[in-house]
Amino acid sequence: AFSASAEQSSPGEPLKLVTPDFMGVDGELKGAIGHPNEEWRLHGLKSYLSGHYDEAVTRFERAAFYADKYSQHYLSLIYWYGEGVPVDKARAYIWADLAAERGSVPLLAIREKMWTGLTPEEQQQVTSLGPEYYARYGDETARPRAETEIRRFARSMTGSRLGYRNQQIDITQGGPIQGTFGNSTAGMMTASANSAGTVEGDEFYSAGRTQMHTYWAAQDAELGGGRGSVG
Repeated sequence: AFSASAEQSSPGEPLKLVTPDFMGVDGELKGAIGHPNEEWRLHGLKSYLSGHYDEAVTRFERAAFYADKYSQHYLSLIYWYGEGVPVDKARAYIWADLAAERGSVPLLAIREKMWTGLTPEEQQQVTSLGPEYYARYGDETARPRAETEIRRFARSMTGSRLGYRNQQIDITQGGPIQGTFGNSTAGMMTASANSAGTVEGDEFYSAGRTQMHTYWAAQDAELGGGRGSVG
């Protein structure tokens, strides 16, 4: 599992953002269909695991645009350690602050640890640059973007227009990607596959995937949220 501190094993080695390899991440994409925050995160992880760090940053930023706290956390680590980008600790802190926006206890701990590592000049940069980031990537504006896309997907694809309810959607079998913290599941909330390796339509578009309150609450629980409810 991925360490909460995300420290490099030795200088020069890349950060290990997730446990699975490229093919393991790629296998999760079918389960992320219709959820742009998850799709862009997975594409970002594929780029990162391929060593295409500039592309990974762009894709994580796109996921962050759809309120993906995992990608915001990844960006904070990438800028803190200078993984494929110049070290920018002020920017790293801003991403860490965004990632911890919903009260995740582990993410808050990382944010506070980063703050103590900033110089007074870097702390001033955070104060001046932070509002612009929150206006673009904060939940107040980013979550409605994701919800619009998820609801559009659910409306266009749920069930049969002729009333047939036994449709199936193929999906790769296997558990979710290892977690960002401890043994959590890093938000890869794919529908579970049956013994034939398929997912029933009703299950694929279940409340946990398409009803926003339930969807965000499940994600926040995986993040180690300190709040009792989401709304």
